[in-house]
Amino acid sequence: MVQVRKISELEGAILSEIEHRGQQTAFQVRKAFADSFSLEWKGSAGAIYPAVRRLEKDGLLQASAAQGGRATRHLSLTAVGRQALRDWACDPVLATSIGVDPFRLRAGIWAILTPEDRKGLFLELEAAIEANVGALEDYLGKTDPVERVRIEMAMTVQKARLEKLRTFGD
Repeated sequence: MVQVRKISELEGAILSEIEHRGQQTAFQVRKAFADSFSLEWKGSAGAIYPAVRRLEKDGLLQASAAQGGRATRHLSLTAVGRQALRDWACDPVLATSIGVDPFRLRAGIWAILTPEDRKGLFLELEAAIEANVGALEDYLGKTDPVERVRIEMAMTVQKARLEKLRTFGD
């Protein structure tokens, strides 16, 4: 069996976009990231394109020759790329990492706010979360099965955040 290197979260997300969501060009991958609900996944061209080149150089992606005088190349996963994607997706340590969570990162600071400031903030946070859940619910019916699971999980997280806000300090 070929030794497959561990891939980063960004690389795993890129491989997933190409393999499961049919984003066949680097531009389509970048656009999918730009359209994401997650602010952490707004992948800029400065991050996406070098990662695609790295995945290609490492033999995880292959690209067709540019067609029609344009630089557009269609990407697909190699067998090694599929194995790297599977290894990444099924790694229990990486899959259960807390990762970047802006809510959790800020929550400790909220405990030291004055009760008045905290109450005002929590009303704003609740409104923002409820709006986010509404947008996610609207999007849920318009997406593919791979993204549907992700959106349902995001909704679960947002609802847990609401519950925490409502019981904060109890």
